[in-house]
Amino acid sequence: GKSHEFHYEGGINSFVEYLNRNKAVVNPKPMYFKGEKGGVEMEVSMQYNDSYDEKIFAFANNINTHEGGTHLAGFKAALTRTMNSYAAANNLLKNEKVTVSGDDLREGLTCVISVKIPQPQFEGQTKTKLGNSEVKGYVESLLNERLAVYLEENPKIAKDILNKSIEAARAREAARKARDLTRRKGALDMGGLPGKLADCQEKDPALCELYLVEGDSAGGSAKQGRDRKNMAILPLKGKILNVEKARFDKMISSQEIRTLITALGTGIGKDDFNIAKLRYHRIIVMTDADVDGQHILTLLLTFFYRNMRELIERGHLYIAQPPLYKVKRGKREQYLRDEHAMQEFLLEEGSEELTLRLEKGDRTYNGKQIIPVIKQFIENRAIFNKVVKKGISPELLSIVIRSNVPAGVEEMSQVLPYLEAMKSLADGSEYEIEEHRIAFRIGNIRSIIDQQTLSVLSTREYELLVDNHRRIVETMADSRAFVEQEGGKVLFETTNHQDLLNFFLENAKKGLAIQRYKGLGEMNPEQLWETTMNPENRVLLQVKIEDVVESDEIFTILMGDQVEPRRDFIEKNALNVVNLDI
Repeated sequence: GKSHEFHYEGGINSFVEYLNRNKAVVNPKPMYFKGEKGGVEMEVSMQYNDSYDEKIFAFANNINTHEGGTHLAGFKAALTRTMNSYAAANNLLKNEKVTVSGDDLREGLTCVISVKIPQPQFEGQTKTKLGNSEVKGYVESLLNERLAVYLEENPKIAKDILNKSIEAARAREAARKARDLTRRKGALDMGGLPGKLADCQEKDPALCELYLVEGDSAGGSAKQGRDRKNMAILPLKGKILNVEKARFDKMISSQEIRTLITALGTGIGKDDFNIAKLRYHRIIVMTDADVDGQHILTLLLTFFYRNMRELIERGHLYIAQPPLYKVKRGKREQYLRDEHAMQEFLLEEGSEELTLRLEKGDRTYNGKQIIPVIKQFIENRAIFNKVVKKGISPELLSIVIRSNVPAGVEEMSQVLPYLEAMKSLADGSEYEIEEHRIAFRIGNIRSIIDQQTLSVLSTREYELLVDNHRRIVETMADSRAFVEQEGGKVLFETTNHQDLLNFFLENAKKGLAIQRYKGLGEMNPEQLWETTMNPENRVLLQVKIEDVVESDEIFTILMGDQVEPRRDFIEKNALNVVNLDI
């Protein structure tokens, strides 16, 4: 498998800060405690954030003890006892009707505990549970002493942490009441299934599938188009709650989420979730291909990741891949999943039985051989449009790229030699140099190169465009290209690669009826079955968690409260995703 090696100069403190780097923290610096007792060395780093889950990494002699053990038990006992003692001594709980439990005190805690012991005993199935019984007492008493001193010396942080824990206790109590209420009504039990659920006939969960569909119109098509034997349909109304920003009690009172929990049958929460009660071993999220659909998909993935992670780990969660296009020529129909598939289809159709002859190097391409050449032009157009969005006019960008201005020029003076070369591009050109800009005219195009232009020329996108343009020049330069039919009849000739690209795409569209689906509701039940639900034809993406820390971070960034990391993440990753298929 894959392994990540963490080596930090700052030791476990740096690791804790790294894990919390995209979260709002309660104590700006991690609490750090180090001590030795009875031959056991202990090191603990703790930092609270504003999330609702705990993240504790426990190590014994540098071995990651996934299953915990006596060192972790000692840590938990000390944390609960010391915090509650401090709260009682400082009257922080006097008006509270709730008791603060260990779980409440660990909500939002990121912690690394590391012990070193002379003779470690490892237990458990994978030998990753520390078994030395004496370690619990040593860790507990060490941490009791150190943490008590820290709390006395940092009363504001102590109060903030305890207030957060009291909030957690209140929410836990509210959730318990909500759960008891729903249990009594039989809603989270299997007493009654939601009315919106169109269940299947099969009773063996291993053979059953549940489609989660957005909206009633798509739900209607799916209900009619499905195979009733083993496919159940649950339509979800509107955007479901963003569970990254909501506590358990609020989440469990959301109607859509309650409906979903009831349909799945597993229950929810630490004490009630039971994977053995899952009623469908395939849960398939089926949303529209548009932005709203992607958002609903992300909200659902966040819900499953945060509350039913075992469902993903066991491979029960899938994403349906409905088509975006239907193309028809004569009696032949074909469904295409996305823009990329559409483009591939058009290139195949548009190049059939044609020959492309390039004057440069006297090269000839027949039929499918044409496709890679044209793909270069398509990629070029996509990158060109991205660079334009950075704040440069298409006309100016076209001149700059054809004059071979390299990526990363920082000074106006560096552009001048290329401007000289620009003169050869058109009849009549002139330029004048001002302090922070160059104004010029080439042919009938007037433009200005200023600081904004230079900043665009130092972007990654412009670098890609330069690279792509160089390859196109190698292929075609400004020499002529001819498109010929069998028998040598010339259908089209040009020196411009964009015109050549347009010819092939337009040629493919002749006699072709193209339908773009805005949503699943636009398909009739037979089409939805044929394209998206029929096991013979459909494509499903299985959701997997490769790396829990990384996945956790992505959900925090995309669905949490901090705007800045989200913007950075989207900007960094937008380029890797030429076609956004999640």
